[in-house]
Amino acid sequence: MNVPAFVPPPPRHLLTVTAAFLATAVASTWVFGTLTPIWYSNAIAFAALLVHPLRSWPWFLVPIAALDAAVIHFIGHGPPLPLALADVLEIALAALFVRATGGVRFPVFEGAQMTRVIVACLLVPVASAALAAASLRWYEGAAFATVWRTWYAASALGMLVAGPFLLSWMDRQLRAEAFARRQVRPALVLALGALLAAAAVHSEFHEGTFLLAFPILIALTWWYGLAGATLGVAAVTVALFWATLQGRGGIAHMLAGETLAVQMETAQLFLAALLLSSLPLALLRSQQGELAQRLRRASDARTEFLAAMSHEIRTPMTGVLGMVDLLAAEPLTPQQKRYVEAMHGSGRHLLSVINDILDFTRIETGRLEFEEVDFSLGEVLEQVRSLAHPLAVERGLAVQVDEQLHLEGILRGDPLRLRQVLLNLVGNAIKFTEKGSVSLRALEMPADHGQRKIAFEVRDTGVGIAPDKLQTLFAPFTQADRSTSRRYGGSGLGLAISQRLVQAMGGQIGVTSQPGEGSVFRFELAFRPGDPRRVAAETRREAQATPPQRILIAEDVDINREILRTALARDGHVLRFAATGVEALAAVQEQAFDLVLMDVQMPVMDGVEATRQIRRLPAPTGQVPIIGLTANVMAHERELYLEAGMDDCLPKPIDWDRLRAALARITRTVAPPDAPQEIAAPPVLVDEATLAVLQRMADGNELAELLRTALRGYEEGCAGMEQEGAGAEAIAQQAHRIRGSAGTFGLEALFELATRLEQAALRGLPTADLVVQLRATVVATRAELERRGLLREPSTT
Repeated sequence: MNVPAFVPPPPRHLLTVTAAFLATAVASTWVFGTLTPIWYSNAIAFAALLVHPLRSWPWFLVPIAALDAAVIHFIGHGPPLPLALADVLEIALAALFVRATGGVRFPVFEGAQMTRVIVACLLVPVASAALAAASLRWYEGAAFATVWRTWYAASALGMLVAGPFLLSWMDRQLRAEAFARRQVRPALVLALGALLAAAAVHSEFHEGTFLLAFPILIALTWWYGLAGATLGVAAVTVALFWATLQGRGGIAHMLAGETLAVQMETAQLFLAALLLSSLPLALLRSQQGELAQRLRRASDARTEFLAAMSHEIRTPMTGVLGMVDLLAAEPLTPQQKRYVEAMHGSGRHLLSVINDILDFTRIETGRLEFEEVDFSLGEVLEQVRSLAHPLAVERGLAVQVDEQLHLEGILRGDPLRLRQVLLNLVGNAIKFTEKGSVSLRALEMPADHGQRKIAFEVRDTGVGIAPDKLQTLFAPFTQADRSTSRRYGGSGLGLAISQRLVQAMGGQIGVTSQPGEGSVFRFELAFRPGDPRRVAAETRREAQATPPQRILIAEDVDINREILRTALARDGHVLRFAATGVEALAAVQEQAFDLVLMDVQMPVMDGVEATRQIRRLPAPTGQVPIIGLTANVMAHERELYLEAGMDDCLPKPIDWDRLRAALARITRTVAPPDAPQEIAAPPVLVDEATLAVLQRMADGNELAELLRTALRGYEEGCAGMEQEGAGAEAIAQQAHRIRGSAGTFGLEALFELATRLEQAALRGLPTADLVVQLRATVVATRAELERRGLLREPSTT
């Protein structure tokens, strides 16, 4: 195959380059003569060669040499051929140098590309100036040194000014960055900045006004990068030499007694200083912007990868944990129950590791969102105690909650993130404590600017932490000892997440610890006062049992459909299923539903599009409540689902408590179909696991005395609440004391009823019936404990 030696460039490229070369050459030679103070023409050809293949170069160099010789012959002076040869050699050698050292590719600020261009612009004119100086000395006897200095300065400055300018403005990415950096007319702002810089060197307001070109040019460089710097320098160059030639501007006035040649040389030095100040900064800014984009892309890629992996893991986990939950509800032997509990615990542990990784990723990328809602701190602390209770029982420990707060009032903040931090700290304390206790305290500090300041403290009697390990304790994927993860488990993310969550909520977390004596983690947070009426209304809504509903379940995975069928049918709901978004849309149009459970990812039509289509239907069909079910748990994905028209979105694996709460919240205004409701089972009076722990920790007489004392306190508390004139605050305080003690002893029915009573008193709800129920429950609990022989009096013999 024959490859042509020379490949012509696109005709418009050739015409543009030769026309620009001719125009600038004629203008410079006409105004300044052969020894012009700045020569732009070579830079135009130099930039053209850099962006075209080597085989196209002769198509540019031959006509440029002819045009250059013609301009020198008709307008300038000196030998046309040697001087034109000097220009062509300068253009070709500079381009060859850049090409040999790596060439140029867009974006031009990457790597050392622009550095190579600048080096070529400074070095190559040394040789071309020598050839030109020798030719003029031979032709007309001119001084070699003077000609060399003038020629070199004109060529080097022209190449430095116009070369980067042309390359940067040929770079589409740089142009886009320059015009996108400011949304209000960026091109106008950039042009105005360049004009201001030019006006500064042309102004005669004051001799030193031309120095203002420096800060103006730096500002242009800072805001618009390489494109701003090169445009600003080009504008200053034209204005500077034109003003100096006319005897205007700061340089001409400062050197009024000097010759024009001296003024031009000073202008060249000033321009060189501008270039050497702005171009390096421009390169750094452009590289910084590119690095930031790369980091964002890497962060986005990591986030998307984690989201995809989370989805792939959560999808089968939904089936596994769902089936385990259904199996746990069946009649099982004690050994089978242990197997099921082990399966459930392992699955939930895997899920918690996934959640930790996703949360840490959200925090690191600044995508973690916080909500502002009214909540009861007592409820949050009780949730932490309840969730930590099973793990504590396994290790033979008890979690003590000491809430030393004024009970009136509601806080406003993010209860879910607060609970997450406290659960991490309490869970960590339980994990590293083999004997003793774990306590959670909440202390009210002096108010700060109208906000309630709460100090939280988690104390344990565990293994403790060596002083040299405290500095790295909150680092991600780090534990105090290499053997820690093998002995105690964990990903090493819990404390790192807790620290970042506390910092994001405006607090600081600290720790004091001694090896063998335990640790104390403490942090303080400020909360705005909340509205008790909102919490009371929400409590009343949640307290209402969810009646059976007509529910459409759009889910394409067979095992997930079976799990949902079994779990929701137990609550008496009437169910219908769809396997695709198309089927779900058709079902909604055929039949009235109280609720749609919509899987997000389905074949044919996904849940998001199906939701949009349903919302376009006329009322009331298009207003049916829709709850999304998804293994995608990133915040921006949840926002997408809600924008599509979903009323709520729950993650997979399904948390049945959250699902039932969502059902109660969303369907409370929907008329239920005719279906029987299940009767709630009576509460358990005594928790067997907690009681077993207490029996191991204390002998029979000690435990009996503790229980008798506690029951007397409950009876006295009930008597105080039954007194005429007992206020809501007094009732809440008494109920709070009973709640804390009953929870410690595992008296579940008393604990549950005392909690309801406390919250009702705090929110101004009726309490008389609950007080009566509490008194009856105390009597029933005493009878149960006596039946078990746990209240026997100590022997006197």
